[in-house]
Amino acid sequence: MDDLLELFIKLVEIPSPSGHERAVADFILGYLRELGYEPYEDASAASTGADCGNVRVRVAGRGQGTPLLIAAHIDTVPVAGPVRAVVEDGVVRSAGETILGADDKGAVAILLRLLAELKDNPPGCAVEAVFTTSEEVGLRGAKAYDVSDSPARAGFVFDSSGAPGTIITSAPTQRTLTARFHGVAAHAGIAPEAGRSAIVAASKAVAAMPLGRIDEQTTANIGVIEGGEATNVVPEWCELRGEARSRDEARLAAQLGRMLDACTLGASDVGVDVTTSVVEEYRAFALPADALPVRLASAAVRRIGKEPQLAATGGGSDVNVFNEKGLPSVNLSLGMERVHTHDEFIRVAHLHEAYDLARALVDVASATTE
Repeated sequence: MDDLLELFIKLVEIPSPSGHERAVADFILGYLRELGYEPYEDASAASTGADCGNVRVRVAGRGQGTPLLIAAHIDTVPVAGPVRAVVEDGVVRSAGETILGADDKGAVAILLRLLAELKDNPPGCAVEAVFTTSEEVGLRGAKAYDVSDSPARAGFVFDSSGAPGTIITSAPTQRTLTARFHGVAAHAGIAPEAGRSAIVAASKAVAAMPLGRIDEQTTANIGVIEGGEATNVVPEWCELRGEARSRDEARLAAQLGRMLDACTLGASDVGVDVTTSVVEEYRAFALPADALPVRLASAAVRRIGKEPQLAATGGGSDVNVFNEKGLPSVNLSLGMERVHTHDEFIRVAHLHEAYDLARALVDVASATTE
């Protein structure tokens, strides 16, 4: 088993669901210290809810080219039990009981191996490596990360499905909707006419909402419904939680307006009250083909013998936050597939291609001035 694959398997077998990243952070800190680095853990745990902070290490370089920031998140979606990785026919997957966690530990392994390589062969450009927490629960680690003193002029995150070579240059804004319906409780068998069901109101609201794929740029979903106490009680309370995303702000506003109107209509039809709130989780970004990180990533993709593919996505990542903070950044495909499921996998060849791309990125940036 090669070093990169062995490191990847070690990482995925350390459980680190959002909020419980301490063990994998300690692994990263120990690995970096053994290489001779002095990694820094920030104080972001106080605001993210994680049990550790973001981890950062900087490679000074030789003062040439364009300084980079390369990031990977160390948390995963919830795991149902111990993760056991299986390698068969050039593919790494979990044994089947849990997610694998290639999202985003494939990138963590790549970044750690890259740092090992740079320790022995210092790059021309400065490189800032960042391992963020709580990405899967609202990009909280990236939101808490301070880029104000970073020397980086371009940012990169390996956190997208598909074969290496795809460059995500556009991603949506996401806003989360919460609607809480307040009806009147009553005995469902003796006096149901005295009650007003919050669940019926919420159901009418969902039925009236356009959901799923709204258009090429816009999606919407209701993901959580909670309410009621017992089968013999007309439910007084019901809460809906959902989201809308779009790469177009006007379309997003229109979609949220339809969802909010549906909540009002559902409440009115049943004669209950409803309170709603909308929270912006992250903002959209769109970079042109001549933006610095797109040019650097495209040159690096060509250097590993592939043709770059520029793409838009419906998902968010730490890249949304870095762009909002003023650091032009793109998301790069890692090769992971069927993420967030028990069928998640990554091809060993793609893991190595993504590493080669990261190394090529440093080489290209070392030879490039803005």
